[in-house]
Amino acid sequence: MRQAVAVLVGAAVAAAAALILGEYELKGVMAVVAGILFGVVIAEVMVAIDKHPSLAVALLSGVYAAIAMAWSGWIAAGRTWHYFGRSRWIALLVAAVVAPLWIRSAGRRVPDTEPSP
Repeated sequence: MRQAVAVLVGAAVAAAAALILGEYELKGVMAVVAGILFGVVIAEVMVAIDKHPSLAVALLSGVYAAIAMAWSGWIAAGRTWHYFGRSRWIALLVAAVVAPLWIRSAGRRVPDTEPSP
């Protein structure tokens, strides 16, 4: 159940973030930094819901991050791919890689037991 909720909420967060980020023109290093943060935010939301995400959830986070970065770039480029810059393409790839890596490393950050009272 948690896995399904994590997947749905991850998709919703990715869509909302794409709409917000699409209003900004990102070029150069700022686009890559946005891609890193984009992937981390989507992954962290999914980890917060599903404490021990599976490999499928990790891979979906990368897909969500890539699609959301593409959507935000398309919006920022005036709803055309013609003005979709090279730095946005790089940011898309970075987001697609960062999100699953962040989720796979989450198993070491999330404790298995609850703290004693």
